[in-house]
Amino acid sequence: MGAEQSPSAVAPKPVIEGVTRGDFVAILDRLGASLVLTTRPNLVVFLGAIDGQLTLSTALIAQPVGLAADHGHIAVATARTIIVFGNASRLAAQYPGRRHHYDAFFVPRVIYFTGDCAMHDMVFSGRAIIGANTKFSCVCRVDGDLSFTPLWRPSFISQLRQEDRCHLNGFAAEGDEVRYVTALSATDTEAGWREAPDSGGILIDVRYDRIMRSDLCMPHSPRLVDDRLYLLNGGEGEVLRIDRDTGASEVMARLPGFTHGLCAHQGILFVGVSQNRVSRKENPPPIGRRISSPVAGIAAIDQQSGRILGALEFTAGVTEVYDVKVFPGIRRAGMQDILASDGYVSVETPDSVFWTRRPGDDPQHLIPETQAIIKSI
Repeated sequence: MGAEQSPSAVAPKPVIEGVTRGDFVAILDRLGASLVLTTRPNLVVFLGAIDGQLTLSTALIAQPVGLAADHGHIAVATARTIIVFGNASRLAAQYPGRRHHYDAFFVPRVIYFTGDCAMHDMVFSGRAIIGANTKFSCVCRVDGDLSFTPLWRPSFISQLRQEDRCHLNGFAAEGDEVRYVTALSATDTEAGWREAPDSGGILIDVRYDRIMRSDLCMPHSPRLVDDRLYLLNGGEGEVLRIDRDTGASEVMARLPGFTHGLCAHQGILFVGVSQNRVSRKENPPPIGRRISSPVAGIAAIDQQSGRILGALEFTAGVTEVYDVKVFPGIRRAGMQDILASDGYVSVETPDSVFWTRRPGDDPQHLIPETQAIIKSI
């Protein structure tokens, strides 16, 4: 990752273009749910459906990475911060830029300054956040008291240094316990994983301090769903189901891009896919060698059979999907960036809520709503 941009350096929202395939829109409509994605270049994207029509909205965030979500909050990691947004549900329908449109609207509440951690997988733990601290090769807690508090690190990591020694990028929690962790290599030198082969990715059983697999290809996003373990074999574009006793894997699905970001809801797995990064153009992962033009988007997969039920493929505006979360009961969500670049200011107290316009704004300088051109195939 390069240096983090300041929020003011983020370019205007791009036009997003894409196509939906299969039952993707129908699934979101049937579930009565929406998805939130962290994407590159610089967008958080919300997807939902009403009456068979896809809904899409975005917010500008500089270099978003990890994502945590519960019913009332979203946390988005950047290279050096975690920004927590709250759902101002009482204000959603009155959002001045689009009245009577949103049924949830997330506004900035707290910024944690973590230092250069590049948090990947994250979950809420009360008001704190547990995250995969990639630069420091550990799982940590962020609560505002310190930059972060380390909770666990692999036994092969000898020191906590800002050196991205193994590219620890994902974890699955079981209750309050960190249960499984993924990393790109079992290395203990600065950026040592970059010199290791792509096929040296690891899955760690944290409870027993055991490396279950050391032959994965850029693994990401381990998740426990209905007591079964899934993870993304990113460099192969695969969704795997893992035997928790033996570590043996079953390929559930193969997708036409680098797999990164996984969540589940009512029997559906939602999986993010990404294009090749420019930095890997000379040495792409296997999926990039097999497919001349990997896609970026989100796929809906049957949790039991692995059948791909539908997908949204971005053809412009989004090149990578980092993470994906589901919001049950929310169909059209919006978010305001930390600069309130739409020109509106929200105020919410226990007794009252209202929107005001930021004083002195020139409407010509405000960032407009994202233009989205999504076709169905």
